[in-house]
Amino acid sequence: MKLGFGIPVIGPAVSSAVDLSAYCRGLEDLGYDSLWVADRLVTPVAPHTPYPGGQQPFPPQMTRYLDPLLLWTVAATVTSRMRLNASTLSTFYYEPPHLARLLTTLDVLSDGRLDVGVGLGWMKDEHDIARSADWHRRGKMLDDLLAFLHAWWTTTPVPWDSEFFSLPPVHAGLRPVQAGGPPVWVGGVSEAAMRRVGRAAVGWLAVERLPDDIAGNCGRSRAARPKTPVAIPTR
Repeated sequence: MKLGFGIPVIGPAVSSAVDLSAYCRGLEDLGYDSLWVADRLVTPVAPHTPYPGGQQPFPPQMTRYLDPLLLWTVAATVTSRMRLNASTLSTFYYEPPHLARLLTTLDVLSDGRLDVGVGLGWMKDEHDIARSADWHRRGKMLDDLLAFLHAWWTTTPVPWDSEFFSLPPVHAGLRPVQAGGPPVWVGGVSEAAMRRVGRAAVGWLAVERLPDDIAGNCGRSRAARPKTPVAIPTR
């Protein structure tokens, strides 16, 4: 078993790069294997999406967010062994070429220690603010993005033409340290999410206390990849 620890993205715990650096180095010295970030952009004053934890209103900490990619950058520069991952990175915040550059840069800066945990997110309000796209098609958008990232990390020049965005052939001279690009992990519990795990990911970002009515979906991933690793973030 490998153990990871979260970087405080939400709330007041992180207030300087100096303190964050000491925190990350200390966890590596203690023997932890990975550092994890979450991703939250905004919380509306009057949200329409219920908080999954059942708590209403939202916890008071959900008004102060740090950027997970910048936290990753600090962590990459002050550690030498721990892997970096997310549960989960909200990919719809970013334009695909921009995200590809960011992730490739982080893989280089961390000397190939980056994993990319992705998910669809649960707050429709935030999705509507961050990106004017159909909420009900976000799964197909994620599939398209993951295919684009694979192309970006494995070929050059890179052309792209899909229903979601187009890119003329461009040079991709910045190559990831890890062959094929950073490993992708996928979160979610729906049947579609589990199929995505088996099709496009090296592992599944699970949840604590998986409800019985969705536990059966796990077989969708097992059928595609019987030895898929599982990471269970704790709070």
